[in-house]
Amino acid sequence: MKFKIAILFLCLAIPLKNIAQKPAKKIRWKAPVALGLTSLLLYNSSSKDAQSTIYRNNFSSFSTKLDDILQYTPTILNVGLAASGLKTKNTRADRLGIFVLGTGIYVVATQGLKYAINETRPNGAERSFPSGHAATAFFGATLLAKEYGENYPWIAVGGYTIAGTTAVLRMANNQHWASDVLMGAGIGIVSAEIASYLYPKIKSKLFNSKSAWNFEPQIAPNYYVARLNYSF
Repeated sequence: MKFKIAILFLCLAIPLKNIAQKPAKKIRWKAPVALGLTSLLLYNSSSKDAQSTIYRNNFSSFSTKLDDILQYTPTILNVGLAASGLKTKNTRADRLGIFVLGTGIYVVATQGLKYAINETRPNGAERSFPSGHAATAFFGATLLAKEYGENYPWIAVGGYTIAGTTAVLRMANNQHWASDVLMGAGIGIVSAEIASYLYPKIKSKLFNSKSAWNFEPQIAPNYYVARLNYSF
């Protein structure tokens, strides 16, 4: 049982190896693939029984809403740090474009799997696999690392630490199995990788100098949206 716990925390720490790396011209698959494969290895009754035992013995009276807040924290940090003047890799418009594209990818992936598999949660509720909270947190942490990791490694470490804490709290709250949060983390990371890779290509096709399309972000204290115009 202790070995399985160690493996879980090791896997959640896998994304840290990407910190301070220079922007890649291709998608980094190693971390999400490792997380996904480990998730599948833990997707069995033995692992679930072990987790249930740990929960009964240590966390049966534990309850917190902190995970509901932490899942969005890396994204909030991304916006806030840019507004404070820290150097970023992309412009405000490009960051928003990557965020919108990546969010679409991970939401479709997680919700599609939830309804297709309909795994029962540890607490008996429906649609456990994969964890949407973990996907949201690791998606935000990966974008945060891509923007600031090379110049400010500690920011990337903080983002992934928050994401890992979110995943652990989902299990401590008896909301998810270990396989759920690992797969969610993998989906969140790969969604950020795919969006970061595809967005410049999409932008070059749609928003070149001869294009009639115009993409304009709008940021205010209470909202963060974009406006898309087409000139006839």
